[in-house]
Amino acid sequence: MNTDRSRGRSLKPSLALFVLVAVSPAIRLYDAGTVSWPWLGLGVVSWAAAAGPVAASRFGQRVESWFESIGVGGRAAIIVALAIVIWGSMFAIEPPTLPTQSYLLGGMVGLVSVEIWQKALSE
Repeated sequence: MNTDRSRGRSLKPSLALFVLVAVSPAIRLYDAGTVSWPWLGLGVVSWAAAAGPVAASRFGQRVESWFESIGVGGRAAIIVALAIVIWGSMFAIEPPTLPTQSYLLGGMVGLVSVEIWQKALSE
């Protein structure tokens, strides 16, 4: 993520999104009484790497530039298409719930960690 754009931006929206997205898997994992720690760790590391160093790389900057160049409608279409593919795959493949939710929760923790780290560095 471009740190220049993140300056002056409040951390509250990111934290609110984290709460909205992470609450459901966290509650399910708590109710099940278990968590897959390797999958949670993999989620933290992979999503933090994607949002941090990979996004700051030349490749990440090219992807960001392309994503911005397609406009709001194009971005919305890409996001909706990806959501449909992921949602459809979840029903077609039926991955095990525990590793999937652990990975997603770890990913949310990784993204929030990168946001907090970038916010701390920008101040």
